[in-house]
Amino acid sequence: MKRNILKITVALAVLCLSVVGCTRLDSGRPICVDCYGETIRVACIGDSITFGSSIKNRTIDCYPAQLGRMLGEKWQIRNFGVSGATMLKKGDKPYWQQQAFADALAYNPHVVIIKLGTNDTKPQNWKFRNEFVRDYVDMIDRFADLPADPVIRICYPVPAYAERWEISGSVIKNEVIPLTSRVARKSGVAVIDLYEPLSNKPDLFPDMVHPNAEGAYLIAKEVYAALTGLQFVGEYKAPEPAKVLIIGDSISIGYFKPAREMLADRAVVIHNPGNAAHSANGLKRLAEWLGDTEWDVIHFNHGLHDLKYVDERGRNVQVEKGKQQIPIDEYEKNLDELVTRLKETGAKLIFATTTPVPDGTGIRVRGDAKIYNVAAERVMKKHGVPINDLYSFAMPRLEKIQRESNVHFFPEGSRVLGEQVVEHILKALEEQ
Repeated sequence: MKRNILKITVALAVLCLSVVGCTRLDSGRPICVDCYGETIRVACIGDSITFGSSIKNRTIDCYPAQLGRMLGEKWQIRNFGVSGATMLKKGDKPYWQQQAFADALAYNPHVVIIKLGTNDTKPQNWKFRNEFVRDYVDMIDRFADLPADPVIRICYPVPAYAERWEISGSVIKNEVIPLTSRVARKSGVAVIDLYEPLSNKPDLFPDMVHPNAEGAYLIAKEVYAALTGLQFVGEYKAPEPAKVLIIGDSISIGYFKPAREMLADRAVVIHNPGNAAHSANGLKRLAEWLGDTEWDVIHFNHGLHDLKYVDERGRNVQVEKGKQQIPIDEYEKNLDELVTRLKETGAKLIFATTTPVPDGTGIRVRGDAKIYNVAAERVMKKHGVPINDLYSFAMPRLEKIQRESNVHFFPEGSRVLGEQVVEHILKALEEQ
């Protein structure tokens, strides 16, 4: 038995030496997936082409997102692209000075894909061409010094089919690509050729500089092949739109419409029929609202109806004449059960805190929303559910977005809340 274990250990050691995964200095061999005992973190460094500018459904069709779907669950891909960024430190928008660079270093990736150079060809930048190789090598060294000891691959830029935004296709082909090859030789890293596979394909570049979703698919295929040693088969196919369910009361009904419009190219967004009201009602009707749909994201809230005052028959009354519809301990218990049932759907969950209650509503007390939110946050922390803190978001801008002596918002206020909701939903979709 011990002899067999020794043989397996030796075999794995040989595999790590013959297949990349233990050092950045390589000749372009595939990544050794088995050399990692954790999810392989991949940082995609680049400009607007990496970011996905001009791609209609950027969050799902930029090349890093498509690469992530190709590679599967063992890999985690992060897009650190910055529109307009240059490799040159003296460029007009050096990647070195962008927050994305600091974020990418903090990510401590196992694999780094660098695709910069297109914006460097602008005249105001390319006058520093003699520093391009030095700056590129410096960036490689910065990533190479990370604790994860990442494998680093650099890319030839894709073609530019017109001299737009002062970007030069001829400089990319005749100067940037040869200099990138020199960088590879000096640093001992492998090059991924993205220029040739996208050459003679101007139809994939609507503005002649940025590839569309199908062009991004070709980029992802090349990077996939470089990382795995395999060819990804099949043609580009637009993914099905995501399915998003918003559960909530009249506040969510207000931001639902603008959120749905903002997500129209990314997801089908549905609101529970009518007003979700209090948490006990949510428990009662949850199965009905979920239906048979396989939801990708569920954004939910209960609170304003829980904390309001009602009489013995459940009718709204002045605070001094009634009691809170759902006491806070019962509210917390209901949320705990709701989250337990929602987690069974497999959807990404987002809890929205209850928005502020102003003075003068009659049936609610100012400050109770904050108290109920504290209870809700305990439940969400227990279950690991992300929170969209609409309460804190709304507080500093209440005079502009919320009606006087009313928990409801002006149309513009609902739109502003909708933007915040969309931001959290998109983040959840990107993490899928």
